[in-house]
Amino acid sequence: MGDACCGPDAVRVDDTAGQEPRVEWRTIVAGVAAGSWVIGVAAEMTDAEQMAAKAFVAAVVAGGSTFAPGALLGLRRGRLGVGLLMTIAAIGALLLGELAEAAALCFLFSVSEALEDWAVTRARRGLRALLSLVPPTTIVRRGDDLVEIETNELAVGDLIVLRAGARMPTDGIVRTGRSVLDVSAVTGESIPVDAAPGDRVLAGSINTTGTLDVEATAATSDSTLARIVHAVEEAQ
Repeated sequence: MGDACCGPDAVRVDDTAGQEPRVEWRTIVAGVAAGSWVIGVAAEMTDAEQMAAKAFVAAVVAGGSTFAPGALLGLRRGRLGVGLLMTIAAIGALLLGELAEAAALCFLFSVSEALEDWAVTRARRGLRALLSLVPPTTIVRRGDDLVEIETNELAVGDLIVLRAGARMPTDGIVRTGRSVLDVSAVTGESIPVDAAPGDRVLAGSINTTGTLDVEATAATSDSTLARIVHAVEEAQ
């Protein structure tokens, strides 16, 4: 997205926002578990039973470390989840002497945990990149005067003057003016929407034509975008 669409005051997106998320510890451990399981299978096929057993044990320990501790902690707090089921299944396989099956279960589930971490981290970074586009300063109306203030100083009830090309810093309701808004960054909808008095404007929307006076209905830290980011972080 070019700078022109975001207004002259828009903050540049963090250069790392579009890059792949950093490797999480679960990814490394899942790789160790997978490698150990492959070595165990290869050793078993060549009748190297002792080496196979050691490799399978390593896969169980490495893979299980990504979900078993959290599952047991959740159980103590009265929370049940798929991690607990996998832990019980792995313990059951070990008690039955099925070391290879326990190793396969642990490494496969550790891989799924690593993929989940990667997906959630990437989604959160994408949301944070969207929040970083909020302009550092905002023009508000104070009586007959226009005053430029820090965006984080916005309060509910402030009348924001949203000029053409500017991005909405927080949620609000149009009080005067008519324009067309680009809401693709917020909702994914590529078709611009009309804005008229009484219409709601979400944080992150871009004003493409006329000037709007928009009454802030939330502080920047409590906007729709901010709440989405916080919800994703808490879910992780």
